[in-house]
Amino acid sequence: YIQIGNTSDTQDLVVWSFAIDTGAGAGFIFLLVIAAMGGMLLNFTPCVLPLVPIKIISLSNAAEKDRIKSMMLGLSMFLGVLAFWLFLGMMIALVSGFTATNQLFQYPPFTIIIGLIIAVLALGMCGLFHTRLPNFIYMFQPDQQSYVGSFALGILTAILSTPCTAPFMGAAAAWAATRHPLTTLLTFAAIGTGMALPYFLFSAWPHLVRKLPRTGPGSILLKQEMGILMLAAAAYFIGSGISALRAQPPDPPDRAYWWAVAAFSAGAGGWLVFQVFRLTEDKMFRRIFSSIGLLLVCLSLLGGFRLTAKGPVDWVNYTPERYDQAVSQEKTVVMVFTAEWCLNCKVLEQSVLKSPLLVSRLAGDEVVPMKVDITGNNPAGKAKLEEVGRLAIPLLVVFSPAGETVFISDFYTVDQVVGAINRAEDSG
Repeated sequence: YIQIGNTSDTQDLVVWSFAIDTGAGAGFIFLLVIAAMGGMLLNFTPCVLPLVPIKIISLSNAAEKDRIKSMMLGLSMFLGVLAFWLFLGMMIALVSGFTATNQLFQYPPFTIIIGLIIAVLALGMCGLFHTRLPNFIYMFQPDQQSYVGSFALGILTAILSTPCTAPFMGAAAAWAATRHPLTTLLTFAAIGTGMALPYFLFSAWPHLVRKLPRTGPGSILLKQEMGILMLAAAAYFIGSGISALRAQPPDPPDRAYWWAVAAFSAGAGGWLVFQVFRLTEDKMFRRIFSSIGLLLVCLSLLGGFRLTAKGPVDWVNYTPERYDQAVSQEKTVVMVFTAEWCLNCKVLEQSVLKSPLLVSRLAGDEVVPMKVDITGNNPAGKAKLEEVGRLAIPLLVVFSPAGETVFISDFYTVDQVVGAINRAEDSG
């Protein structure tokens, strides 16, 4: 687990554990390092990753013409990323009711607008602009060689990362949200610095990405592939926003939009197969890249089925009355907090909550699997999240038959949850 501060508040991690005493100066510095590491990991999340190679190639191309300008472009993007994270830190530190980094995505119009921006950016990367659009839209193009464009892209990149809070970053951000405003700002500055640092380093030392295609058919194909994958990301944000608008808790939200996400992802794989046979006669290249494309098609279709299926667990949708009834019947309650805009929630649901061992334990008569979905306007669900002392999701809580918290974690394994269920039943 990760233990932050001087209290017994703990956050579980998958394999190993450590504690941070922030009362000491060295402990606080170590916390900032952990936050920066988490921020750097955000660059590998599904919505951010398609932007990374395109922007790096752009910076590398600029370096060939003007090394100083390349560094300034990298610095502009660095400042854009940092500015957004400082903005989030100020919101959490100073605005009552704003408590989590991904809270912006709880507002459906914001999620839909971000999705539309990503879609426009993706179409530009695919080379599909045939009419002149308003100038401000072109600021978000990853290969735009302007300081304002790089700064704006840095902001967008940071925004896209917030639904996928990394485990290290999540622990640090959740802790900082309850501390002095200056501590909050320093922690969020560390997160932004960690996320933004690679872009500045690549702009300063472009030889680090020398092997990436910069011009020619390979570069065009890379942009097209990243553009199609970003259309999948746009479908995800727009779809989850519309799903939130239509949601009527406690009923689960509509998940049909995942098929649009799967269709674009599969399209990226199909386009790669088609283009590699058109662009090269090298048999090795054809085998490698056509295999990657076909694998992407298969994984996309599989993801569409898995993410829209009901699943093997008969979840009870949370209401205070249903929870009270489970406690009155002296049942062990396994409560999962989730939302359609939370990609980490989806990862845990697919990798942990659908495992055969855990499914069999959740099917027992003495266990009630309960899901709290805060995709739409669900005040009761958000109140329960605050009641258990947490600010952000994903989150899983195991309550004993007496209603006491036995286990609480934002990043958990099958063995941890099964062990917590066993302890809860033993305590009853």
